[in-house]
Amino acid sequence: MVANHPFVDANKRTALNTTVVFYFLNGYRFVYDDEIRTILKQFGTDQATVDETETLEYLRSHTEEIDLAGEIEQWRDDLIRYGLDELTGDSSNPND
Repeated sequence: MVANHPFVDANKRTALNTTVVFYFLNGYRFVYDDEIRTILKQFGTDQATVDETETLEYLRSHTEEIDLAGEIEQWRDDLIRYGLDELTGDSSNPND
């Protein structure tokens, strides 16, 4: 996505979010830092200069296995709680 520039804008952000979702759906959390911006920029400007070994090591070192069923259950519980708060007017969000 980054190297082919399929969109007018947001190719790097789309690639990053796609990577995060891909890992999540496969039971992993990708916790990236600012270094990912350098990697993505390098892919976007000159893909041939990207060191594949270093990139793979970065991905491995910033990825942790998760309990996907537990994560989904927590999201579901949070969503139900949010919906009930919205319906009853008990929202804890000060911006509401």
